[in-house]
Amino acid sequence: MAKTEKAATPVEGLALGEQAAGAGALGLLGAGAVFVIAIVFFVAESYFLAMLLVSFALLVYAAGGELGKPMRSSLTIFFSGRHLIKNAVYLQDTVTALRKFLYMKRDDAGWIKVGPIEPGTKAKLPDNPLVREIQAVLKRKKGKEYAEYVGHQYYVDCRELYDHLHAHLEFVANVMPLFGLIGTVIGLIGMFDRLGSNTSVENLAPELAISLQCTLFGAILASVYMSAASRFDQRIKALEYDYDILCHALDVLVDNGADIEVQA
Repeated sequence: MAKTEKAATPVEGLALGEQAAGAGALGLLGAGAVFVIAIVFFVAESYFLAMLLVSFALLVYAAGGELGKPMRSSLTIFFSGRHLIKNAVYLQDTVTALRKFLYMKRDDAGWIKVGPIEPGTKAKLPDNPLVREIQAVLKRKKGKEYAEYVGHQYYVDCRELYDHLHAHLEFVANVMPLFGLIGTVIGLIGMFDRLGSNTSVENLAPELAISLQCTLFGAILASVYMSAASRFDQRIKALEYDYDILCHALDVLVDNGADIEVQA
């Protein structure tokens, strides 16, 4: 029997090497350069641009050489229903076909229910590497654990990638309110410095405006980054659900000695 395609090769997955482990000096230097530009805009009283650049500097600090990955991935996740890694797309397509074939659904208690199938029945599934792996496992009667292991290879790379990108965006979202608070304190300090017997509202208004604007812009940018991070969290939950469904489906297929027919 011919060897099946190796499923665990992370061609487009996340390679947890030096770049993924930490941004290092590149991220630190890049963040410092962007932060200096942000200070220039702050002094020029362009507070929104200053806060926007601060958020970008934080993203550079967290991502380093991988800066383009969270930006591109966020846009893809927002405007597409597909996963970022092909293996996860194969998992998604296979689970969709298996749910229809096995009439799978969750009951009121959250348990997965499967419709009855005849022993030795043939399941027609889309032609992709995961389906061919499952087909080989069933023919060789490798058992449930091996079948679930094969499915796990199509799940783990995408899960790692989503966790990685979610962490970057969540970090920026958590820190931005602190920078807004720093701007608020700077404005309040300037306002108290001007207090005196001849102080008027017109003299205090600019510093008060700095305080309110920095707080507002910090909250707005934190909300934007948190919204982007939440999309990756949603994808993680969907991916886990698909993997859970796949494991239950594989158990049913192995127990009933089912055969896989790959659709052309």
